[in-house]
Amino acid sequence: MKSAQLILFHCMLAAAAMAIGISSSAAADTPQKIPAIAPLTPEGEKLQARYAELLKGLQAEVSKTLPVVDEQKKAAFEKAREAAKKTEADASAAQQALSSVQQAKALVDHARGKWIGGAEKNIANAEALLKKATTEAEREAAKEEMAKWQANKADGIKALNERQALLDKAKLDEPKLLRAHQAAQAAMAQEKTDELLAVKGLLGDLEPLLASDKLDAKLVQGAVLANATLRGLAEFAQQGKEQESLVEKLLGDNALMKQMLIAGGARAGKYGRAMEIYTAIQKASPQASAGLFQRLALGICLEHAEPVKQSNPQASTNAPAIVDPVKRYLHYEQAYLNGELDPAFKDFSAWEYRMVVDCDAPDEMLAWGREMLRNYRPDHIYNPDYGWRYSGTVRTEVPYGSQNVK
Repeated sequence: MKSAQLILFHCMLAAAAMAIGISSSAAADTPQKIPAIAPLTPEGEKLQARYAELLKGLQAEVSKTLPVVDEQKKAAFEKAREAAKKTEADASAAQQALSSVQQAKALVDHARGKWIGGAEKNIANAEALLKKATTEAEREAAKEEMAKWQANKADGIKALNERQALLDKAKLDEPKLLRAHQAAQAAMAQEKTDELLAVKGLLGDLEPLLASDKLDAKLVQGAVLANATLRGLAEFAQQGKEQESLVEKLLGDNALMKQMLIAGGARAGKYGRAMEIYTAIQKASPQASAGLFQRLALGICLEHAEPVKQSNPQASTNAPAIVDPVKRYLHYEQAYLNGELDPAFKDFSAWEYRMVVDCDAPDEMLAWGREMLRNYRPDHIYNPDYGWRYSGTVRTEVPYGSQNVK
């Protein structure tokens, strides 16, 4: 199933939920509840009422189109779903119990190897220092070091004996735990199969409708209204005519709303702010209206709908508190045109661009990172292992453990 079809499938399921017993008001708030950030003005109250009427109308139109779902199929689905949840919890508990054996073994290996082995190595070093000592102070220091590590070894031996006893006990239970784990996995697989069959039975009557695109526009508009929440849209739109116009423009652009939903939706459900950023980017760059740059603009507006707090160097006391989304777009647009980015960048989806542009570092730090790699570690840039391309620097120049010094 293609991504666009997939999002519409989920929208259809939401619509089906409305038809089988969820009220309009509940359905509107179900996808995402966003805390109120400002009181509604009288104009805001009117806007919220208008959006509520729009959503109510969409729900009514969709609900009329959906076939009635058989109550027995609904009951079978609920039963199968609850059974699947229980077996999944049982399988998780069985896995955890079985893992305790491996954990006990790891503790024994640690005591025997790193603890006792490390102590023995340090005892040997202390003995060598004692042999080389030429003064009384050097001999005393070596003896103190040796005594410390001998005591540490004794602690390790004690811990090893305790841990070995626990491991021996755990091993006695291992066959029983293994059988329980296997049985739980089999039961979970069976219940998952039963749940899938119940879902197919529940949605069987909807297949002709799911194969059609006649409800796409209504479903997409309804999904955005529900995800943004009526209150959230009203809070944004009441700020002024420009903001109200942006909401109206968004709700009238089915293609853009579908793109937004497929890309994961606006962060925190702030579709009004996302539309504001998207429009500002379009004004800032003539290239942002099509192709990869349009997808990049979309990814940025959705990800930065909730402001990203900028992580500034300690010396930059006057630096911006949040990442500027328009500047972030222009930064990546120029970097791409300059040939500074990976060749795969041009093929990313809007959702993948979100994973690129969400960094909390200032743009100049991102530019510095690319320049540093080109100058000093081009091997990281051309690493065929995409899992470590670029990020391999954390094992060379910038190791873990730097405590994230700004």
